[in-house]
Order: sequence, then C-alpha cells, then structure tokens
Amino acid sequence: MKKFLVTGPEKFFANQAVADLKSELAKLGPYEQTIIEASDELPPGTFFAAYSPTLLGGNRLLIVEGAETLEENLASELLEVTKLDDPELAFVVIHRDGRRNKKLLAELKEMCIVVEAKQMEKARDFKSFVVSEAARYKRKISTDAVDSLLTSLGNDVELLAGAIDQITAVTSGNITAAMVAEYYDGIAELKGYHVSDPLWAGDLTQALEKFRWLVMHDGTGANIQVVAAIASDLRSMVKIMGAPAGQSDADIAASIGMPTKVAWKVPILRSIARSWKPSALAYFTNRLAEIDAQVKGSSIGAGLDETARSAVVEKFLIEIARK
Repeated sequence: MKKFLVTGPEKFFANQAVADLKSELAKLGPYEQTIIEASDELPPGTFFAAYSPTLLGGNRLLIVEGAETLEENLASELLEVTKLDDPELAFVVIHRDGRRNKKLLAELKEMCIVVEAKQMEKARDFKSFVVSEAARYKRKISTDAVDSLLTSLGNDVELLAGAIDQITAVTSGNITAAMVAEYYDGIAELKGYHVSDPLWAGDLTQALEKFRWLVMHDGTGANIQVVAAIASDLRSMVKIMGAPAGQSDADIAASIGMPTKVAWKVPILRSIARSWKPSALAYFTNRLAEIDAQVKGSSIGAGLDETARSAVVEKFLIEIARK
C-alpha cells in the first residue's frame, strides 16, 4: 500500500491527496479509516495501535494530522510504523510546518511519496494551477479563460478547483473565456453557493468556514450572497420534490425553470431532498423570509449592524444543519 507525506500549509492539496488515495482504496473494496489528530495528549502506543490489523483483516487507511506538533517519543513511534510494510495499510502523514520537527520531516520524505502543499503566492503559480486542474479532466483551457477565472474568483485554490470541476461537468472541448463568463459572470452567486452547497449536503464545518471567509473578505455583501444561494437551493428542492416520478434530471431542470448552466445540480439536490420532510422544508422557507428581511435591513432587522447580521446568518446555518 502507498504511504504519502503531505507537507505545506495549503489545506486544499492535503485534502486532494487524501481524496485521491481514498479513491484508489475504494476500487479495491471496503476499507477502515482511522484519523489521528496530533497533540500532547496522545498516549504512547497510539500509532502502533492504529497500525494493528483488525481481527477480520481488510484494507485500512491511517491519516495523521499535524505531525509537526508531535513530541519526540511519538515522532519516533510514527517513524517506526512508517518503516513497517503491511500490504493492507495505506496512510497519509500531514506535516504543515517545515520549520518544526525537521528531523521527522526529513526521514518521512525518505520513506513516503511526497505531496507538496505549498501556499501559492505568485500569479504564474495560480495560472499553472488552473491549467493543471483542467488537465486532470483531460481538458485544455485558453490563456484568456485562465485570466478570466482568476479575475472572477481571485486566488482561492478551492474555489478555482471547484470552478474547473463544474465547468468540465457541463461542457466539452477546450475551456474558453466565453464558458467562464457564462458560468461565473457573478462572483457573488458563486461564493454564496460555496456556502449553500456544503450546508445542504450536511457539512456544517465547511459551510461555516466558507461563510466566515466571505464575511472577512466581502463584508456587507456576504450575508446577502449566502442567504440568496440558500434560498435558491431550497426553492429548487421544493420544486424537485414535487416533480413527477420517472423524469430525467434534464426534464426536471426544464420543468422547474432551472437555468441550463446549473442543471448539473438537479441530481445533487434531488438526493439531498430525499432526506428532508416536506414540513421541514416548508418551515425553513418561512424562516428564510425572516432571515432575508433581517440581513437586508427591513423593520425586523432595524438596528442590527453587519456583525449582528452575520451572527444571525451563522445561527441560521447551524439551525439548518441540525434540523
């Protein structure tokens, strides 16, 4: 089995390496996953225990987060486990800070496949990243399309990767500036959906992380963007639930008036809608009207500053996630 070392602070690349490894493991059948968060409280023997096979055997995945913070005895133990050869064990060690635990980092590099998760800073690096993401889908992207995407989305690698993923899902051929303009002509809409999508999918942690990022970078626009995106997804789910059985995704998109460029979301929203009772969706439809009024400064939101309005939206995200 493969052993990966992810080094650097950029979380996207670490997550991508883990996702790729999980994909490979899934092709071999079911596997058991163990995640260890490094801390001072880990008891000796933690890594040996995680290394040990289960009684029934089978493939296992071990993920070690924050290896740069390990105490010397646990760092030595991790190295010992890394040296062991078990065909049923694959693992990823994530070491985010090259200034700490340098000896551990150097030895892990000798034994593992290294994935660089450096934080990119130069414009040419982001351009190269966009080109490489397109190549992952066996697609080419024109220079002006790269520039247009960076202008729209900025230097958030997760947003850029998500954009390439979505464009390649609904288009064919080389990615052009016209495609970017068609699908990402409104950065507010895109960013709002990057909160709404994980929220409805049940990933509150990611939704809150994206929302707080928006508040920090987009200020007053963040609350309105997010509420609008949540409302749009909610309306679509209500309509999808009422669509006749047996309709294709394309037919449903057409029947509910969903724009062609986002019709790829129909199967996702249909799957999410199945886990909701109509009464719950009806409740949140009414709640959304209240939240929308508050963030837009109507009478029920009078007196609230932007910080207070962001707190209202954040509580609403939590309310939806805990339904």
